[in-house]
Amino acid sequence: MMDKTMNTTVEILGKTYSIRCLESELKLLQQAAVMLSQKMAEVQNSGKAINLERIAIITALNITHQLLLQDQQKSTVVDKINQHIVLLQNKLDKVIHHTEQANLVYSD
Repeated sequence: MMDKTMNTTVEILGKTYSIRCLESELKLLQQAAVMLSQKMAEVQNSGKAINLERIAIITALNITHQLLLQDQQKSTVVDKINQHIVLLQNKLDKVIHHTEQANLVYSD
């Protein structure tokens, strides 16, 4: 079954925008629009930006910064997991080698 492209609208900072998206992505798009509108309202309410373009740029930078931090944290976690896997593999190799040695002694 093919995913249909559809027209929808989202509201960001009180303005309505027409957007085309895949039907399967509609719910996620709507959630993204709500989150973006909230983040932009936070920037607007902080008084750091007055016009819409500046609000959008500061919000985009903030969101991108958060995304990069999450990617960095994910990378760190993956590295730690990989280190633990290597340690476990080494332990298993030692146990298997020890077991094989014991089997050789008993089989002679």
